[in-house]
Amino acid sequence: MLKVLPENIYSLIAAGEVIQRPASVVKELMENSADAGASSITLIINDYGRTLIQVIDNGCGMDANEAQICFLSHATSKIDSVDDLQNLSTFGFRGEALASIAACADVILKTKKEGQQTGTQVHITGSQIVEQSEISCPQGCNIAVRNLFYNIPARRKFLKSDSSEYRAIVSEFIRVALTRLDIEFRLVSNSKEAMVLPGGHNLKQRISDICGGSIIKQLIDIKVDTTVVKIHGVIGTPQSAKKSQPNTFLFANARFFRSPILHKAVVKGFGSLIPDGFTPPYFLFLEVAPQEMDVNISPSKTEIKLENEQIIFQILEAAVKEAIGMNAFAPAIDFDTEDVPTEITTRDGFTLTKEQKDRAIRGGGFKAPKFSNNPLFNPFDSHTIPSKINAPESGEKSAYPIDNNNFAENSLLEEPQMLSVAQIDKHNVVVTDLSGDIMIVNIPRARQRIFYDNYLNSIKKRECAIQQELFPKTISLDHATFTTLIANLDKVERLGFEVREFGKDCVVVSGVPADFRGGLFSVEECIEEIAHLIEEKNEEEFLHKAAMEVVRHTNFSYSERITESEAKAVINRLLCCSDSATAPTGGYCIVKIGAQEIAKRLM
Repeated sequence: MLKVLPENIYSLIAAGEVIQRPASVVKELMENSADAGASSITLIINDYGRTLIQVIDNGCGMDANEAQICFLSHATSKIDSVDDLQNLSTFGFRGEALASIAACADVILKTKKEGQQTGTQVHITGSQIVEQSEISCPQGCNIAVRNLFYNIPARRKFLKSDSSEYRAIVSEFIRVALTRLDIEFRLVSNSKEAMVLPGGHNLKQRISDICGGSIIKQLIDIKVDTTVVKIHGVIGTPQSAKKSQPNTFLFANARFFRSPILHKAVVKGFGSLIPDGFTPPYFLFLEVAPQEMDVNISPSKTEIKLENEQIIFQILEAAVKEAIGMNAFAPAIDFDTEDVPTEITTRDGFTLTKEQKDRAIRGGGFKAPKFSNNPLFNPFDSHTIPSKINAPESGEKSAYPIDNNNFAENSLLEEPQMLSVAQIDKHNVVVTDLSGDIMIVNIPRARQRIFYDNYLNSIKKRECAIQQELFPKTISLDHATFTTLIANLDKVERLGFEVREFGKDCVVVSGVPADFRGGLFSVEECIEEIAHLIEEKNEEEFLHKAAMEVVRHTNFSYSERITESEAKAVINRLLCCSDSATAPTGGYCIVKIGAQEIAKRLM
């Protein structure tokens, strides 16, 4: 029964509801429909919620009197007394949402209660009822919110971009859909059916409908039952962890909430299996006694105070560790290559190519390399200094190609005078120069820095060349990411990617930046990360972050032969970079040990 709460009750409720954006309206209306016992909920939006937000359900509905009262402040059917605030089992309880919406929009409500012959229509604008009439309509509620913030131009002016508002709407839609697996949900955007989630399926099927079928292979079950808390749901494998992870969901008693502490418990449970700054996907549901949690904290209702939060932290961390341990995410042993040396070294200290290794294996195994060296030779006494860094011989394919045409003119420095270069291992080389200094250079990080500077310079000048892929990559995305990407194809093309729509929530990448082509570049992961960066308003910041993602998803440490002349070319290019000391993604590219320090250590 709908009624207005007395003052002694609503004075205990947290501060009033504030409608900040279209997603706020979507959240309140969908939660009301779910609380009404609906088995089907349809969300219709036009112009990303600015001109129309409509929610249709087949729930219990309201009679004529309730249809009028529901727009009053603190009118609710969820609680009757102060004690009910300690035993909440519904999404809503304040009775402020519809009043707040009606104050800043044009609202039409059509509703009919079960067993009644006719329904009721209420038209309200700016909190004033314009019309109330008897109509014919199906059971349930059909509420249409038009021209949001028509009377608050300042709030309308500060709405974010279309893609950002749409992403927020889809996020609220998904949060409700994940808690009501028995309900069928439909999302229609600009007269086009964007998402259909059939009811009656299990959690993994619902996640598959939302995020795509490929995510199911990356999920593992988690379940724990204690006297303090019950936890169930799924977490991603370590390989599924991303820097920008949209699929992180925590629910307490079927209510979505944010908790940095419990998020940390999940990440900590993975330990060193995921890099710092990465987050795995997780969909976790906590069940606690209603008396041990307080949702009456903020108007958004996404903050929850848990009485035993520290204990739950420990239980959740242990549950994540146990789930990972049971699934044994250890590297598989390749029995075809067991006991085979990982590196074959030539006389000059550099590694062989994969083809040369295979040829050696077929030839009957390996022999220890023979070194012919003069023990009296001292490279520091040599006065023969190369005047020019040798390039690879004509026709020789470089394992470390360097584009010399993309560097900024003012970044070129004098070529270093290197006496000798020797490879320590497959990643590091040691260099000596005329002054007696020694430099240890990490080749993969050096190449990363070189390519980053090249690429950033080219996209800033809008001169990034696109290399057509022989086999275009087809990528399935979640609906919000897909919509954001398609709406910003001009930005994507500037980064050197040729992307086009390819079916429902799917794109095909037929071209990538020329310097990053081949099997060493992870196109799929890079495109997803770029889609999350597109909404960055600062263009300079966006280009830097995008360049970082492209470089981060490129493997620069593959094992192919690198000649001494190529190593010198890489080092020369590194010293021409704006920051030759560190790699874009972290770590030192070069470490210099001065002659004086060497002499001091040898004393």
